[in-house]
Amino acid sequence: MKASHFKMPAGQNWSCQGCADCCRGDLIIPLTPEDRARLAKQNWTAADGVDPSRLVISGINQDRLGHQADGTCVFLDKANRCRIHSKFGESEKPLTCRLYPLVIHPAGKNLVVGLRYSCPAALANQGRPLTEQAAEVARISKLFLPEDYAEIPAPAVAAAAGLAWEDFLRFIRWLDRTLAEANAPVALKLLRALHWLEGIERGSLDQIQGESADEILEALVENARGKISSLEGDSEKPSRFGRLFLRLSVLEYARPMPTGHQEHRFAGRWQLLKSTLGLMRSSGRTQALRKELKAVKIRDIEQLRSVLSPAAEALLTRYFRVKVQSLHFCGNAFFHRPLIEGFRNLAMVYPAVIWLSRWLALSKGSSEVSDTDVFRAVSLVDYQYSYTPYLPWRTRLLQQRQDIGRLCRWYGR
Repeated sequence: MKASHFKMPAGQNWSCQGCADCCRGDLIIPLTPEDRARLAKQNWTAADGVDPSRLVISGINQDRLGHQADGTCVFLDKANRCRIHSKFGESEKPLTCRLYPLVIHPAGKNLVVGLRYSCPAALANQGRPLTEQAAEVARISKLFLPEDYAEIPAPAVAAAAGLAWEDFLRFIRWLDRTLAEANAPVALKLLRALHWLEGIERGSLDQIQGESADEILEALVENARGKISSLEGDSEKPSRFGRLFLRLSVLEYARPMPTGHQEHRFAGRWQLLKSTLGLMRSSGRTQALRKELKAVKIRDIEQLRSVLSPAAEALLTRYFRVKVQSLHFCGNAFFHRPLIEGFRNLAMVYPAVIWLSRWLALSKGSSEVSDTDVFRAVSLVDYQYSYTPYLPWRTRLLQQRQDIGRLCRWYGR
């Protein structure tokens, strides 16, 4: 692969802290054919502390790394160290393990970089600035990016593709500017972005190019800022349909993935069905999905206070900006969806995080949402984000009913 220019997200730090969180629980590690070949050559046995019968779980579309009986990675030892890394070195680990939590996406001749916030260090912004890690990122990117990645076309903005990367990235820059605005809560910034993107769609402005495009986009952004000055007002409550889809989205984000053998996967599916049925009625109760998510009344979740602290607002601003800057919400990075549709789906993360934060707080018996609850909710949501099957019709129906903006406003107040 030729030398590339990497664009790192502003204000984002990360270094591995050795917590081994990514080796526990329900993190799925897909295996490439090359990964399987390396594992076979390593010749692991029970004498090494590895159960050969749990080494790999075969799937319909792709194999994945197995887990121990307690849910931890089959290669995690009692000292919280990876046995592959200890015995053979990092280069012999599966590619997903080596890449995580980085995400790297082509953007013409450039590569944009982001992070998954399911990693505690990425979530807490711990470590070296990513802007200082281009050499390390370049080394890992050579292992999976195709030689012709620069020929991948830019995603569509609305419906029709065809913009050059330079023109497409104008929309990204204005989105990031909207989200970076100081002294505005995240929910308000999302509402403004949704508003001017809707103007792009209504006005069929998704093909604007050149320097004049910046003038048009600036005018739309300023109009949105003036028209949507606060979260207050007599806005309509989200529809029953919108609130139902929000609860189902929370379930998709919060559910643990069945990582064990067939009997565990069946139990996980049965638990998911019960949880889905429980969330269908707003007067019902949630199911206990995890130790930290207990069965509580949905009505109590809706009524709980969730005033975000400056630290929680800063985290969510950083989260959404990293998603936008790394293009981790549209195109090849998100089911090949257009920018506007992908951002609408990304905006739905906000009410999902608030709803899940309230559930976490109530599960602890608290009457207020803490920073810890918000941080944990973001971590849970981002673990599943872009991995769970995406249903375009759901986002379209929510938009037709104006429920995306209503949900952001309702849970942002």
